[in-house]
Amino acid sequence: MATALDKYAEMNPSWDEPVMIESHQNGVRTKKMNPNTPVTYEEVVEDAIRCWDAGATAIHVHNTNFDLLGKAAFDDYMIAWKPILAARPDMIWYPTTCNNLLVAPEDCGLEHVDYLNKYANVQVAVVDTGIDQFVIDEDANGNAVGRAYGWDLTQVARQVEFCRKRDIAMIWGVYEPGHLRVARHYVDRGMFTKGSNWDFYFVGKYGLTSEKPIGTCGVEPSLESLYFYLDMIAQAKHKLPWFISIWGEGDYDYRPLVRRTIELGGHVKTGLELHYSPHRNPTNLELLQEVQEIAREVGRPIATQADARRIYNIT
Repeated sequence: MATALDKYAEMNPSWDEPVMIESHQNGVRTKKMNPNTPVTYEEVVEDAIRCWDAGATAIHVHNTNFDLLGKAAFDDYMIAWKPILAARPDMIWYPTTCNNLLVAPEDCGLEHVDYLNKYANVQVAVVDTGIDQFVIDEDANGNAVGRAYGWDLTQVARQVEFCRKRDIAMIWGVYEPGHLRVARHYVDRGMFTKGSNWDFYFVGKYGLTSEKPIGTCGVEPSLESLYFYLDMIAQAKHKLPWFISIWGEGDYDYRPLVRRTIELGGHVKTGLELHYSPHRNPTNLELLQEVQEIAREVGRPIATQADARRIYNIT
């Protein structure tokens, strides 16, 4: 029996834009997971400049303390970003949110972005549209252990309002299919900014944060998952650019999924925030170059940083 997804499997390569390839430098993954992960301010400076100079179309990075909020988070980011922007003032970059467990009820977790928008060249923000279970371990009885991460509908609404008020491009973080339905609620009503895009999370067996093959949230990294998401956005009333990010893949060969994404007009996020394998310790630069090489094999042009500024609507 034919399904609505068959057309994506049969679709010929086609794209409207060159492929953007971003470098996501760090996150909650540690040097124990990969000793090449940039953690110190000095390492972040070096790695961000290295990947930008190698052609990354944007840099995403966390600060040193996820628990910092507002001005304190901004101050911590700027220890690294003041020298980075002095060296590369045109760098496209954006931060993460803050710890959702510490954010005040009246806030949205993007308060630090207000400062970064004014003083540090940030014109992009992430809008995570739901709550996930981040499994990182199991107890002696085999029960999943971890924490919930994400934002309720009131906070999502505040994040959307925050970005619209400042005309900041929104990255709709889609950890789960239900997140995409929430994001489409806003997109279908025109409640988004120019330069906004979808980010589809594909979650391998190590999940988003674990060192064990125990990840249980999100859709698995497969062509079928990709086609499912593409069919969902095909029903949206507005067309936005779309990215994939592959998390905790372990020994999974993600190259066919990256290749098909590039063939079908998508963009790719790579880097050590996402990558985890117990048997391989690449650098951010190596991961970036792997995707660049796949794009060359496909024959799709790689976006320049000027292209990225245009697509993200960065002035």
